Amino acid sequence: MHINENILMNPLKLKHIELPNKFIRSATYEGMGDKNGNPKKELSMLYSDLARNNVGTIITGFCYISMNGRAMHPAQCGIDTDDKRKQWSDIVNQVNKTNPKTKLFMQIAHTGRQTLKTATQQEVVGVSNRKCTYFKQKVKILSDYEINNIISDFVNAAFRAKQAGFDGIQIHAAHGYLIHQFLSPYTNTRRDIWSDKSFFLLKILESIKNKCGENFPIFAKLSHSDDRGLTINHTIDTIKKIEHLLDAVEISYGTMEYALNIIRGDCPVNTILKVNPMFNKIPYIFQSIWMKLFMRKYLSKIIPFEPNYNLNAAIQIKKHINIPVIIVGGIRDLKSMLNMIENQKIDAISLCRPFICEPDLITKIEQEKWQNSICTNCNLCTIYCDSENSLKCYYKHRG
Repeated sequence: MHINENILMNPLKLKHIELPNKFIRSATYEGMGDKNGNPKKELSMLYSDLARNNVGTIITGFCYISMNGRAMHPAQCGIDTDDKRKQWSDIVNQVNKTNPKTKLFMQIAHTGRQTLKTATQQEVVGVSNRKCTYFKQKVKILSDYEINNIISDFVNAAFRAKQAGFDGIQIHAAHGYLIHQFLSPYTNTRRDIWSDKSFFLLKILESIKNKCGENFPIFAKLSHSDDRGLTINHTIDTIKKIEHLLDAVEISYGTMEYALNIIRGDCPVNTILKVNPMFNKIPYIFQSIWMKLFMRKYLSKIIPFEPNYNLNAAIQIKKHINIPVIIVGGIRDLKSMLNMIENQKIDAISLCRPFICEPDLITKIEQEKWQNSICTNCNLCTIYCDSENSLKCYYKHRG
């Protein structure tokens, strides 16, 4: 297959922007922020390396919009204050200098109940007081006033990203974070105007368009379903209500209650107990008891890895909506990518772990030297995100 026959490399024209090819670097936590959430120079180097290798569109790791929306990750980047625009602008300029064709989107997020009070230094908040079984934090129910303030935080974050030179933003409405909590019938048990599951997301999008302009590109990332009651029909209904405000939607899965079900693959329990701050302070004796008595039950709830695990949901969603669909999840070979675009009419391919171990993946495809990802789905890159380590492929660094 010659490159001029490869539809993956053709541009993708969206409502308000044209992407240089069908490849998107999905939002991936990098662990390259300082203690105040400012991006470090290493992040610029990471994005520039991807751009140099013709990754058409790069979406940043999730950036917090406010302190009470910060994740537990110690090196998460933020876009919560005006003084962060300069550092982000420097990164955008460096990426543009490296490859002017590459498009850069910032993913903005609020964690809601999926964080720790020690990380936010504030009460953990959510759409209801239903605790997350993973974080186990007491959850303060957001008032109408507080909800509107969070909408303003999303708007201000989006505007800062635009001022910093980003080509667009992605709203993180997946993986059990705050917007997902509003969308889910499991967590959204309200009886006020916010009981309309998609209303919170709709107001965020409308307000961003009002502030940033109708032509400012916006993606949204949504879980097509989860193991707590959100179904694909819920997600289709949501997208139908908001698609007029979006350029594209990225389809993922799940929540942080079973985080490995989002990405699938190995569950390196010993490493988790060693590096995850939720568990590494538990005395060894109690860790041993848990492993002996409860680990098998926990592992039984982890969905096994299979290639292209969100594809069927993405195809089903595509039939019901009128905007481009981006797929992420277990995409590991060129044949599948081509089939998704050409035969199954998916609009773009979004990759996370493959770009961690092979940032030059697109260059290899262009040179007809790539057929399958070397990613083994060992998930060490994911597990070490919960430590102070920066993003890297641990499989490649073994030995």
